Amino acid sequence: MSSMSRIPGDANLFVGGLWILNIESYRNHLYDNNITHVLSLIKWSFDKWSEEGKRFKHMSIDIDDLEESDLLSHLPAAVRFIDSGLYPPQSVADGTKSSDNTPTTAQDGATSPPPSPGGVYVHCVMGKSRSVSCVVAYLLYKYPHRFGGRPFVPSAAATSQRRETAKEAVQKALDCVREVRSHAEPNDGFMEQLELWWEMGCPAEDDGAVERHPTYQKWLYDRMLKDARDMHMAPEADHIRFGDEVDQPTTAGGGPEAQEQGGNEVRCKKCRRMLATPKFLVPHAPVGEAQSGHCAHIFIDTLSWMRPMLEDGALDGRLICPNSKCGATVGRFAWQGLKCSCREWVVPAFSLNRSRVDEVAPRPDGGGRRGVSGQSGNL
Repeated sequence: MSSMSRIPGDANLFVGGLWILNIESYRNHLYDNNITHVLSLIKWSFDKWSEEGKRFKHMSIDIDDLEESDLLSHLPAAVRFIDSGLYPPQSVADGTKSSDNTPTTAQDGATSPPPSPGGVYVHCVMGKSRSVSCVVAYLLYKYPHRFGGRPFVPSAAATSQRRETAKEAVQKALDCVREVRSHAEPNDGFMEQLELWWEMGCPAEDDGAVERHPTYQKWLYDRMLKDARDMHMAPEADHIRFGDEVDQPTTAGGGPEAQEQGGNEVRCKKCRRMLATPKFLVPHAPVGEAQSGHCAHIFIDTLSWMRPMLEDGALDGRLICPNSKCGATVGRFAWQGLKCSCREWVVPAFSLNRSRVDEVAPRPDGGGRRGVSGQSGNL
């Protein structure tokens, strides 16, 4: 039987299973630990507690313990609920004012909140995966300095740093929980989502903070593509994201960081039509000694000039130069992926054949070029 475990630190935060709430003789654990808020990571309510249940503030998130379950979108509401329980802005249960919430300064210069006047119990069924994942998300949100991070200021450099440290930060936070709950074990899907939560900077300003984030939207899109591949189908045309029509390019190699790294523009060898600018190139890691410059393929993001070739729902096919007066075959696409000449798989794959394109250094002023979408200027 899983008991409730107090998370190390000054916060009165507990994690555990359902028995504490379902077995009447165990309820005293809630009172003894000054629990005022209960976060349920299952469909559950205090209805059967009658009047006694009204003493608790409660949030229930109905989610299954499955790798494909979307916990990420619920994290902003969950961490704000936990924080409001641990550090209530005004009175606690006895009607007195809460203790001074002035942060204290640690030896490393990082600030930490004072001991929490409230108490929060986070639970699922076993206290192993769903509830632990939410507690880990809260620790990453509230105490980033403990896990190798600083308060997040959105920028390409900050996002890159967070991406590189995500796995380590999440593991450190999980290890903190395991100090008191050795069987804590979020499923692999939740671990991946926690890494994305850290990479995004743990956005929790409102309930929709994650859903608005390009990283989350890209993650959802990748899941949709995987589902389509598993069914041996191309994604529906209306659901395809084109990199030049969204705020952020949809590939891991895109965005401001890719622009800073430089690269060549890619043009049709026959008519010189622009096909891709550097920020829409998709790097891949060659196996062994092969170098990407020696690969026969240049992989790029899904771009709007490909729309006529993708709207028929084919799993694979040719990429045709969008210049209507040219019509040259410049490469191919395969939603299920392609194996490059360097032996590396790219999924999904939008490949330009190096023998049919020219790679040109971008002009510093970018003046007068035709963008890959067919409009004047850069992408």
